[in-house]
Amino acid sequence: MKLNNVHKILFITLSNIGDVILTLPVLSALKDNFPDAIIDVVVGPRPEQVFEKYPRINRVFVYDKHARLKDKAVFIKKLKAEKYDMAIDMKTSLLPILIGAKYRTELFVKYKSGIVHKRLIHLERLRPFGIIYREQKNIYIDSQAREKIESALQDNGIRNTNMIIGVCPGSKSHLKQWKIDGFIDVINSLLKNQKHKVVLIGDANESGLSKEIASKVKQPGLLDLTGKTSLNELFALVEKFNLLLTGDSASMHIASDLGVKVIAIFGPTDPEEYGPRGNKDRVIRKNLKCSPCKKAQCQYGTHECMYSINAEDVLKAINLTF
Repeated sequence: MKLNNVHKILFITLSNIGDVILTLPVLSALKDNFPDAIIDVVVGPRPEQVFEKYPRINRVFVYDKHARLKDKAVFIKKLKAEKYDMAIDMKTSLLPILIGAKYRTELFVKYKSGIVHKRLIHLERLRPFGIIYREQKNIYIDSQAREKIESALQDNGIRNTNMIIGVCPGSKSHLKQWKIDGFIDVINSLLKNQKHKVVLIGDANESGLSKEIASKVKQPGLLDLTGKTSLNELFALVEKFNLLLTGDSASMHIASDLGVKVIAIFGPTDPEEYGPRGNKDRVIRKNLKCSPCKKAQCQYGTHECMYSINAEDVLKAINLTF
């Protein structure tokens, strides 16, 4: 498709932080292919911070899917008045049509055979336009966030000469969350090496989980920063890690985008669709008939796909990564 006079673009992304991270390559491709265009973003309330300091973003519109129908109509009218030349939609919604964008993503996309991972599926939406993505880090981290994280680590005795291991024990769904005792055993084992430092991360809702883990770790060298950073500071913190241990979480997608090595524990979700993509990343999972089930509840009530993974499995994967 030949594109003419694309001066104003609307990028419509998703509602969860991890999902939004997976769409950022699309935004990078738009910026690279239309360097002079004005780019606005529509995003859900939770991941708005992803774009708070993002360079070359003109405006961020927060869309609340739970808003009243009247408010949604006003929102659409406001966007239509902006007269966008192009609308790239990750939601597969009617919004690009409703705002009258000349160039817009299709409602029904025919993906290339063999493409499964969500990051690649999102990039497929650009294929009809001939827009090419150049592999790169897509998360933006500002210098102030980097300085604050550097100071926080230094103040807690963590140096750049240490092996800094991030641990994200929480997940948006409890079904994707590994057992607490497993994290405790792994962290205690890692900290027997004095060069290792472990940093617990997650959002404020997961602070209780991290406190419980921290209270049972007997070795020195653990720092709990769960819920104590802004999102951009979390990006800067993850960037400092030599390794991240996590389940299927937003932190996993952040680390993967930043090129940080990942050990990811998977159960009900499919690593082929959502797993880390680095050459040195490792996914730990059990080959059960019911996994991945992709369901919101365990049909057997056992959560075996996660609970059957033990600390020795995780430590073995970590040692292979080192």
